[in-house]
Amino acid sequence: MNLRRLAQRLVPYVPALVIAACAVALAWTFAHGVLRHTRSFGLPLDDSYIYLTYAKQFGRGEPFTYFPGGGYSAGSTSALWPMVIAPFWTLGARGHALVWVSYGLCAALYAATLVGCYRLVRDIASGLAGQVTGVLAAAFVLGIAPFAWTSFAGMEVAFASALLVWLVISLVRAPREGPPTKRLIALLAATSLSRPEAMMIVGFVVAVAVVQRLRQHSWRAAALWAVPLIAPVAWLVANKLLAGNFAPNTGVAKSHFYLPGFDWTYWWQAVTTQTGKMLGTLFWDAKSPLVWPRLVALLWIVGAVRVAWWAKRETRYLAGFLVVTAPLGLVLAVIASSGAWSFQNYRYIAPAFPLLMVTVACALVPPRWPARIPTLIANRAWLAAACVLVLLYLRAALPGMRADIALFAQNATDLDRQVVTLGRYVHKKLPDASLMFHDAGAVAYYGDTRVYDMLGLVTNYQAGIANHGPGSRFEFLESLPPAQRPTHFTYYPAWMGQGELFGTTVLQTPLEPPFHQRRLVGDHDMQLIEARWAHVHTAELPVVPRDGWKIVDRVDVADLASERAHGWRGAIGRRKFGDPTARWTMFHKETHPVHGLLLDGGRTIRGGHEELTVTVDPTRPVRVVLRTGGKRDYPWHEAITKPVAIELLDGDGAVLGRAELPAPTGSLVEITFDVRLGSRDATLRTRAAGPYRVFHWFVLQPE
Repeated sequence: MNLRRLAQRLVPYVPALVIAACAVALAWTFAHGVLRHTRSFGLPLDDSYIYLTYAKQFGRGEPFTYFPGGGYSAGSTSALWPMVIAPFWTLGARGHALVWVSYGLCAALYAATLVGCYRLVRDIASGLAGQVTGVLAAAFVLGIAPFAWTSFAGMEVAFASALLVWLVISLVRAPREGPPTKRLIALLAATSLSRPEAMMIVGFVVAVAVVQRLRQHSWRAAALWAVPLIAPVAWLVANKLLAGNFAPNTGVAKSHFYLPGFDWTYWWQAVTTQTGKMLGTLFWDAKSPLVWPRLVALLWIVGAVRVAWWAKRETRYLAGFLVVTAPLGLVLAVIASSGAWSFQNYRYIAPAFPLLMVTVACALVPPRWPARIPTLIANRAWLAAACVLVLLYLRAALPGMRADIALFAQNATDLDRQVVTLGRYVHKKLPDASLMFHDAGAVAYYGDTRVYDMLGLVTNYQAGIANHGPGSRFEFLESLPPAQRPTHFTYYPAWMGQGELFGTTVLQTPLEPPFHQRRLVGDHDMQLIEARWAHVHTAELPVVPRDGWKIVDRVDVADLASERAHGWRGAIGRRKFGDPTARWTMFHKETHPVHGLLLDGGRTIRGGHEELTVTVDPTRPVRVVLRTGGKRDYPWHEAITKPVAIELLDGDGAVLGRAELPAPTGSLVEITFDVRLGSRDATLRTRAAGPYRVFHWFVLQPE
């Protein structure tokens, strides 16, 4: 085959090749921006290294674990993305080489997304108009700086985006009746495992297709359309059985529904407020991640009408519905679950941007030209106008892209300075260490040792503890048996809420002055710190001696396990969107004249009501001791400046005793109620005239 014939055969693919080349060039520009500031390339999000760690474990033949011998971990938001990376680790891309592999895959998937946008618009609007408008769609996506940023960051964004776009293309081309093709089944299953929001979209597609086939009495076709749901259902069930929750751990750590102080009025207020802010930011604000946001909003409305008209004409209702509504549905799903639509440069909603711009591009498909205008002239004029539009659009996108390239480099540099350095140090100097951290990615990936994630992203059953704040974190650490205690912390010291378990600092990683105005890292200096366990269990007994009485039960408030075991509930207040974890518990430290150092976690009972169940011998007297007091002020807790009247009630509401809680002055105070309880498992309630602090409940009976 001569070169001329080869060139002729390649002509139909020229637009796709040009689009892919632009994507690759942009990917290299991002990488070059990093290499200008660091000796080795890195990723800008620590969570990206979480995926690399899971991929490493897949490559070792230990799937769904986070370190050798660690057991099942539900911390991978995308079940499939680490599986895509894992074969490269097996084939020899170890250590830092896997970072480049991840980046290369992200760049390829980013290019596939842009080419998919071109192909999708070309399928909707055929002919030269479809090709030109398809190129416009790809250019529009290319100019969205946060989409490029999040796609190249090593997360699942490019993976999920490419799958979503090509899924819609497959639906546009799929037979209107009968079973799905094997390729479509695989694409649906893969998309469902790419991101939780994508799973919802796949569930909708499958449900519509199954119902349609059932109405046609096509039983076999309906069953085959349901096959793609086997994989996500199996994953969700495994999470529930092995990790305690259907959703991945990130859903527990960040979702509204698992946070302290949640109620449905809070959820509705958060969703409506954040939806309004999202719409304003994306489609009106000058600082929108979209170029020309107000024009985009107008064109999206026009494009939605045109896509709907196309869907009706071609009887492609499902595909047309997805093109128009999938972006909005994806964004609303993020808002409804966590509200974190703008988190880390819009990475949670970034997969919505390609389909959003597909609809925008469809608004620009030229109408049928009047017969009096020669087709050749009309087409050339349209092509020239499209070229001018692309140039103006990309010129307008350039400042935002430059800023995001710098942001990418800044955060890759910061992570290299902090978590990457710490992980490499641990691997080299402390290979047998057991680490507890709050940034679970690079330290675990490079350190390759036993780890425990305090925030609960990769450690099962932990997210709830972290979400309840410093008091709960301390109580959890205090409760660890010696064999399970970490030997070291890798932490921003201020993030723990107390430093009593920190020993000698082994390594500090202070950041250099920034070269970009934005940073995404949490603090200035992450440290590797030896764990010190001498100060645990200092406040597990009443401060005031009770001679002749022994403890038969106790509720350690802020210790979630103790609270759960005693059915403890407290009116800790309704949350507001964005509340910090420190609002829900506090850590108290004091030096007692007799007992020395006292450390205890507690809560502010804002609504003046508690309920708990204790176990006693109902035939003997009972002395109930409430530990209260503490400081007048704790961070994110209301100041308590006056005494508070309180009543202790039984489960039926009968008053067992009354007392006045003194205004906090800095020391723990214990209030005693002498009562009689009529059953072995007795319910106690409180009714207070105002907010008060509680750290412990002790139940004593005669020895």
